[in-house]
Amino acid sequence: MNRGDLLGSATGLRDAFEAYGIEWRQPELLWGVLAVPLILLAWGMTRLSRKRSADLFRTATHSPPRRPGRWRRGAASFLTLASLTGLAIAFARPVWTHPMPRDRATVMVILDVSEAMRATDVSPTRLQSARRIVQNAIDRAPERLQMGGVAYGPAAYVVANPTYDHGAVSAALQAVRSVTGAAPGDALAVALAAIPASDAGPGTRVPGAIILISTGDQTGGRPLGMAVAAIEEAGIPVHTVAVGPRGAATSATVGATPAPFKPDVLMQISRQTQGRAITNPTARDWDTLYEAIAEDVVVEPRPEEVGHLVGSGALATWTLGMVLLVTASRRLM
Repeated sequence: MNRGDLLGSATGLRDAFEAYGIEWRQPELLWGVLAVPLILLAWGMTRLSRKRSADLFRTATHSPPRRPGRWRRGAASFLTLASLTGLAIAFARPVWTHPMPRDRATVMVILDVSEAMRATDVSPTRLQSARRIVQNAIDRAPERLQMGGVAYGPAAYVVANPTYDHGAVSAALQAVRSVTGAAPGDALAVALAAIPASDAGPGTRVPGAIILISTGDQTGGRPLGMAVAAIEEAGIPVHTVAVGPRGAATSATVGATPAPFKPDVLMQISRQTQGRAITNPTARDWDTLYEAIAEDVVVEPRPEEVGHLVGSGALATWTLGMVLLVTASRRLM
């Protein structure tokens, strides 16, 4: 086997894998596969040399005895070479691109972090209570849904883009701190913009919902009615959770000013967008809400690095080869 044959073998191996949708993060390491034919060449030359030496001492009536466990040693050698090939492939970091169905339905969770959320008329504070609601809402979300997060004070901003990593969304919303000012209209507009567009036509959105956890107060930003009208036109329901005192409880104060609480505003938002106004939401409430969200499944190519799987298989193959070698020689060294 000449140098050209070796180079052709490595290039041909790479092309063969790529024909099945496998690409490489470090293709230069595929040259390590060439170690296998080199080892085979060296092994063959050694075997030939031993055979010639044995022929010199062979007589007509006597031949060198066969060593026991010959097939085990041969199998061990084959498995060792196979494991070396697998390790070389694993180090090249193969990436397999395969079709994967994905549901684009999206839920955006909006958290009010305005100054009113510092009030202590809800134990321990409104903001702490709202964070528990956020955690429960995201924990109950099925894996098929994309979740995203928006926080708002005097301005609204996306803290987590829609993702299937629900834990990341929860962590991002838990990390926000309260600020002065409240712009729920901006928050609703930002949440609507974060929901992906649908293939059904211009201006349409994939199935989804918005969960607004708020006091209902507004001190600035775009008019709430304008934002709600846009959401209603898009067909996205807004489910609201009012965070504040219940029944005849009086609002706590933030400094010297009573903490605002406007559950009627939130109820009007949910009613206008065909959503639900939820009080003290339970796991069943969240399950019912998510079950009502339709699916929008698309099949997309998904690249996935599989080098760790190839490497694990190579190590298992090498271990099996060593076991056969030990049983053949009946010794460890």
